[in-house]
Amino acid sequence: MREDFLFDVDTPLGFRVHTTRNYWQTRVCVKHADMQDRLDEVVETLGHPEEVRRSTKGADVCLFYRWSIRAAMSA
Repeated sequence: MREDFLFDVDTPLGFRVHTTRNYWQTRVCVKHADMQDRLDEVVETLGHPEEVRRSTKGADVCLFYRWSIRAAMSA
């Protein structure tokens, strides 16, 4: 993993997803503040999603879901 990446994850779709610490802080934590303290869950979901959907906003955008994490947190 490159040193400036916060994470670098292989997805089951055959591509890698990575982000820098700066991107996470300036984009993800601002646009999706509820995700700020959920980095481990994001990485787990990207690597082991329960469902993947194509975004309606772009054919090259995939949305990764993992319901068991959400259910465990609300229990």
